[in-house]
Amino acid sequence: MIKAKIAVFCGSMKGPNLEHQVLAKKITTYLVKENYGIIYGGGQNGLMGIVANTALDLGGQVTGIIPEFLDNREKINKRLNKLIITKTMEERKKIFLNKADFFLALPGGGGTIEEISLVISANQLKIIKNKPIIIYNYKNYWSGLIKQYQVVPSKNYSKKDILSFFTVCKNLKELSKLLPNKL
Repeated sequence: MIKAKIAVFCGSMKGPNLEHQVLAKKITTYLVKENYGIIYGGGQNGLMGIVANTALDLGGQVTGIIPEFLDNREKINKRLNKLIITKTMEERKKIFLNKADFFLALPGGGGTIEEISLVISANQLKIIKNKPIIIYNYKNYWSGLIKQYQVVPSKNYSKKDILSFFTVCKNLKELSKLLPNKL
């Protein structure tokens, strides 16, 4: 039985750091063994492909959400338990916000940064409620982004509540304490 559905945001590329690939496998293995369902970007490339395929290999439940036009770039993963193909990125984002119970950001690029910001903004604007994002700050990968979010309220560009819409962890032990046991 699935405890909760977690949207995992991460790179559609593997990046140069093999440690990030190992991290993606390790985190996904933990999530599946703890009975979390995985929602992700639907492609088979990069770290997100590693997340999906690791979960599937372990018998996990994986839902992919991908705009049709990305098939040429990211190749749709056909092994998934559930595949949702959208027409636009905007439609994809709405489905992520609705289907996920919470969110996790692993290393990634511009798309992952956008997804982190989407979740924080959606919480702040009350488009979603009580759906936090956990930023996995492996070896300080996200430190610059985290610092910028900490600066924004002090410059009066947001209320301080913006800091309550994300939590940060740097290892699996910290992550395990942040994950909900059941909904």
